[in-house]
Amino acid sequence: MQLNPYKQEAYQLIRIALPIFTAQLALTSLGVVDTIMSGWVGVNDLAAIGLGTSILLPVFIFATGILLAMTPITARYLGQKKPEKIAYSLTQGVWLAIPIGLISMLVLMVPQPLLNLLQLSPQVYQLTVDYLFYAALGLPGVALYQVYRFFWEGLGITLPTLALSLGALFLNIPLNALFIYGYGPIEGMGAVGCGVATAIVMWSMLVGGWLYVRYAKKTQIYRSHQWIKPSWALGFKPILLLGLPMAFALLFEVGMFSFIVLFIAPLGTSVIGAHQIAMSFTSLLFMLPLSLAMAMTVRVGLGFGQGERSAVKTSIIVGVGFALIFGILLSLFTFNFRNSIVSLYTSHSEVFHIAAILFIFAASYQVFDAIQVAMAGALRGLHDTQVTMWVTLFSYWGVGLGGGYLLAFANPWGEPLGVYGFWLGIIAGLALAALLLVLRLRWMMKHVEFKQ
Repeated sequence: MQLNPYKQEAYQLIRIALPIFTAQLALTSLGVVDTIMSGWVGVNDLAAIGLGTSILLPVFIFATGILLAMTPITARYLGQKKPEKIAYSLTQGVWLAIPIGLISMLVLMVPQPLLNLLQLSPQVYQLTVDYLFYAALGLPGVALYQVYRFFWEGLGITLPTLALSLGALFLNIPLNALFIYGYGPIEGMGAVGCGVATAIVMWSMLVGGWLYVRYAKKTQIYRSHQWIKPSWALGFKPILLLGLPMAFALLFEVGMFSFIVLFIAPLGTSVIGAHQIAMSFTSLLFMLPLSLAMAMTVRVGLGFGQGERSAVKTSIIVGVGFALIFGILLSLFTFNFRNSIVSLYTSHSEVFHIAAILFIFAASYQVFDAIQVAMAGALRGLHDTQVTMWVTLFSYWGVGLGGGYLLAFANPWGEPLGVYGFWLGIIAGLALAALLLVLRLRWMMKHVEFKQ
């Protein structure tokens, strides 16, 4: 009988996490498809996608991180049984997403100052600039979509995310083929075509998200039928106070990987391509623990809103158990099938050799990564995000990026390790983040007040 609460929690976590995982898998597959389809055009196109994605991803993640606050806010109000506050937060989130999306678009449209710092061939430089310009056109649309998505996920509704993400993947493949390789009167654009396809897909997701929120019965009670103007004090400020630290925490992790690409650019297109392959696939694997963490945010946030300490504790215990299992399985999978996976991306012998070694490093950090993201998800549910931000800054940029740079170019213990030094830094940074976030969550569970 004592196991019943844990069994029930395991069911609830899987019920929420499984559709999110499938949806995240589909969304991340967009990048995998871009990498594979452009990679077969040539090494220059593969390098341009690698560089372009490394610039696009931090901008996208930062905007997403701010709006991710909608999930714990909605979950807590749901636990408190305050539908009117959920409706108000949804409207304010939509208002806030408009400037966030526009600013993100403008930032991506001027990557030249950053690219000018790199030693790039003229062809790779121009391909990257053009790819980012077209991809940027979709950011206002996807910012608005994220508000709707994180709103319904905060309610524990995840099937719309699954349906729209799969739809985006199935739409992206023919659009990529059309704009990368060309067909009929449409001339092939190579890597640049990925940007065009990405923008179209992003706006398509917004249309689907709006239609669901507008017409679904489950969201009817949360739709406001009166004009609600944007409010700083009651609308934007609560979202930003919770969302900005989350955005910076996500940016620090993603930025670590993205800045590695910029640092290794002088090492050649083969190294950039191999790093992009490893990052592309491990990002796909990361969707499993990330989905679990997002489900933990919903469950912990609901228990927090209800004032139930025991329910929150049960969610955390079950979530950590799943995180350990997922991390071990992903590590074994990455190591054992590394050669077969790399062969899907490239037939270039040098790129293949480097990428296969990077997969060994990737296998080494899967458990640490699963634990740290699960801890961060639970802390979001408790509306505790600022400490996570500082932990990720120190772990990822101080230890991960700083230590990786040292090992890559000025190894005090031997020969510089190049790109492999950065991946050793990644392992150390993720391990430290996991340890520190575990300690923070333990502290929060002892000191946070549980009341409705």
